[in-house]
Amino acid sequence: MDWRSLARVAFGVVWAVLAVVGCSARDLDQLKQGDGGIAGGPSDGAACVPKTCAELLAECGVALDGCGGAVDCGSCPTAKFCGSVGANRCGDFPCPAKTCSELGAGCGQVSDGCSEILDCGSCTAPETCGGSGTPNACGCTPKTCESEGVTCGTIADGCGTDLVCGTCQLPETCGGGGSSGQCGCTPTTCSALGVNCGTHADGCGATINCGNCPTGQVCGGGGPSLCGTAPCTATTCQAQGKNCGTISDGCGGTLNCGSCTSPQACGGGGTSNVCGCSATTCAAEGKNCGSVPNGCGGNLNCGSCTSPQTCGGGGNSNVCGCAPTTCAAQGKNCGSIPNGCGGSLNCGSCAAPQTCGGGGTSNVCGCTPTTCAAEGANCGTLPNGCGGTVECGSCVAPQLCGGGGTNNVCGCTPTTCAAEGKNCGTIPNGCGVNLSCGSCTPPQTCGANNVCGGGSTGCGEASCVSPDGAYISHFTELGCTGTESYYRPYDGYAFNCRPWNAVGAVCGVQLRTETNRSFRDSGGNCVNAWPGGNTLSEFVRVYR
Repeated sequence: MDWRSLARVAFGVVWAVLAVVGCSARDLDQLKQGDGGIAGGPSDGAACVPKTCAELLAECGVALDGCGGAVDCGSCPTAKFCGSVGANRCGDFPCPAKTCSELGAGCGQVSDGCSEILDCGSCTAPETCGGSGTPNACGCTPKTCESEGVTCGTIADGCGTDLVCGTCQLPETCGGGGSSGQCGCTPTTCSALGVNCGTHADGCGATINCGNCPTGQVCGGGGPSLCGTAPCTATTCQAQGKNCGTISDGCGGTLNCGSCTSPQACGGGGTSNVCGCSATTCAAEGKNCGSVPNGCGGNLNCGSCTSPQTCGGGGNSNVCGCAPTTCAAQGKNCGSIPNGCGGSLNCGSCAAPQTCGGGGTSNVCGCTPTTCAAEGANCGTLPNGCGGTVECGSCVAPQLCGGGGTNNVCGCTPTTCAAEGKNCGTIPNGCGVNLSCGSCTPPQTCGANNVCGGGSTGCGEASCVSPDGAYISHFTELGCTGTESYYRPYDGYAFNCRPWNAVGAVCGVQLRTETNRSFRDSGGNCVNAWPGGNTLSEFVRVYR
C-alpha cells in the first residue's frame, strides 16, 4: 500500500472522529476576521503593523495578516497537506475546508480553516461588518441619548432610527440655554426689552431689575418702563392680552396675571404670558404607528406598519419594528431559517452520522435508522446508519445468512457433481435438491460412492498405478467420451498420472499415441477442444 492509500485510510478514521467531536465555537471564531486582532487592525487608533507568517505560526497557504490584508505563506512539503493540524499548518491528512455558512460568517474575510481566505460578502448600510460587536456578522450598534449626552429633542441613532430624548418644561426649551440637545433658557436683558427702569420678567421664571429713574422722573413717564416726566398710568393684564405669569405694569412694578389649567401652560401656545398648548407631532415624538397623545388633550394617528414589522414589534411603543427570532427560540440547530423579519438565521451544522432534518424534523439534527426491509436484508446484523445496529433475524436450514452470495440475505449455493468428485447416480446438492451425476459406461457401474468403477476390465495392462491426484483427462471422442488418457509431459513428467477425477481410477504405465478430441478438467468441465482430432504421443490410459 503506497503513502496515498495509507493517507486515505488514516484520513477516514481521523475525519470520522472530527465529525463526531466537531469544532468548538472558539475554534471557528479564531478563523474569523478580527478575532484576537489577527485580521482586524488595532482598535486604539494606532497604526496597524501586518503580521508575518512566522508571527502567525502559519506554515502554508494564505493567512489573514491582522490588518485587513493577507500574506502568502507558501506550500507544504511533498505528501503533506495544508490545514491538516490547524489553519495554515502542515500535516499528514487532507483538510476539509469550511464554508462561510459553516463558520457562521455573513460578511468580510475569514480563513476556510485550511489554506485559503473566504470572502463572505458585504453589508448593507447602515450595517457594517462586525458593527454589532460580532466578527464577520453584519450589524449596527445604535447610539443612545445617554451615550450622546442629549436630554431633549430628536437625534439619529446611526442605525436608521430616530431617538426622542425627551422634552423640556417651560420656560425651558431644547437648546434654549445655548447647548444643543440640552434643556435651558437664556434670560432676556433690559436692553433687549428696550426699557430702562422697573422690574420685568426675564423669560426664564425670574425677574430683572432695570433700575430707577433720576430725580424728577418717574418710571413710565417716558413710555412703558421708560423714565420720563409725564405721569405714568399702570397697564393691566387684560389690556396687555395676558392671562398668566408676571408682566411689567409699565410703571416700574409688576402684575400677576394668574395661572393656567392643565394641559395648557403659560406661554405653551407660543405667546408669552398667554395660556396655551402646542400639540406635539408623531415625528417630534419619534413615533410612526398607532395612536399617541398630542400633549394637549387629543390624540395623534401616527399610521401603520408594513409586514413583517408591527407597531411596537421592535420593543419601542408606537414605532414600527420587528424582533427577529432565534434558532433556540424556534428549537432549531442546523441549516438556515427565516428570522421572522425578512432575513435569515444560520443555525449551524450537524455532526455525522446526523444530518440536518435527518430525524424527520426540519432544521433539527437527527438520524432516521434504516430497516432490514429497506436494506433488502433478512438475516444477521447490519449497521442502522445512525451509529447502532439492527438485527434482521436468522435463516432456516439448509439456507445460511449470506449463503447465496449476498450479505445479510438467506440463501444457499448448491454444490456440483464435479465439486463432490461424483460422476454417476444422484446426490444431494446441499440446498434441498438432488443432482443427477449421469451414468457409467459398461462394464463400469455406479458405486455406492457415486463414482463409476468395477466391471470386468479393471486395469487393462500388465500393471497399473494409482493416480497422483486430480488434474485433467483427454478423450478420444467429443463430449468427453471414448478412451480416457493422461498426458505424461504435464508438469515435466513430475507425475505418473493425474486424471480429472482420481476417485475409482487406476492408470496404466504403457506410453501410447492417442488422437483426442475433448478434455475434462478437475472442476468437471468438458471442453471439445479438438473436434478434428489432435494426435500426440506419451499418453497413459485411465481405467475406471
